Amino acid sequence: MSDGTVRFEPAQTKRAFDSIIDQVRERLREGTLRPGQKLPSEREFAIQLGVSRNTVREAVRMLEIAGLVSLKKGASGGAFITSDNSEALAQGIVDGLTLGTFTVGELMEARIALDTAIARHAAAEITPTEVEELRALVEVARGYATEAEWPERLRSHLAFEERLGQIAGNPILRLLNAPLLELTSEVSLRIGPSVGEAIWVAREHLLDALARNDAAAAERVVRDYLENLHTSWLGHGAYENFLGGEA
Repeated sequence: MSDGTVRFEPAQTKRAFDSIIDQVRERLREGTLRPGQKLPSEREFAIQLGVSRNTVREAVRMLEIAGLVSLKKGASGGAFITSDNSEALAQGIVDGLTLGTFTVGELMEARIALDTAIARHAAAEITPTEVEELRALVEVARGYATEAEWPERLRSHLAFEERLGQIAGNPILRLLNAPLLELTSEVSLRIGPSVGEAIWVAREHLLDALARNDAAAAERVVRDYLENLHTSWLGHGAYENFLGGEA
């Protein structure tokens, strides 16, 4: 349409809110809806779709739960297509752990697969300037040396991992890994700094491999560190204490 407005068709009779959700997903695939774009107001949406406002409200709520829509309050608020659904992914993983769909050990296995892929890609793409950026982030984390500063150190480690993911250049790997990073950080937060010291050696070896653009070495360092961390957590009973998860 000439005014750029995204239009929706009257909802089908199967289940009205399912039809609304399907249409939003379809327009996202088509590209007529984009991240950050605002959906019509509840009243306008109901008129376009030929349904009640309660049905619209239910559909928008389901889209929010799915991580496709975020709700903002105020005069300029409304329902917006989200630009980052990593929080929804993380919640889905937490729910899976809670329900016993998968174990925390499987979480670590997935983390190893993604982290090694990111390290391999980053080693191929990284510049000397970016190596120094990562080195500076390691030094920031080292600065949080006391037990009381453990949460700040974990946030610094996350910053390192996030920057490494950006350097790797694959946005899907980064999106998939984000909730896994958050959850493994949560495990680390709960069991404390007693098992976290080996990371400094691993960081130095990883930085050396990255500086040489040695993808195989970078992948090996990350794999060895995470496998050792997994073993250490088993010894500390971390999995049994995290959401009732199993190894």
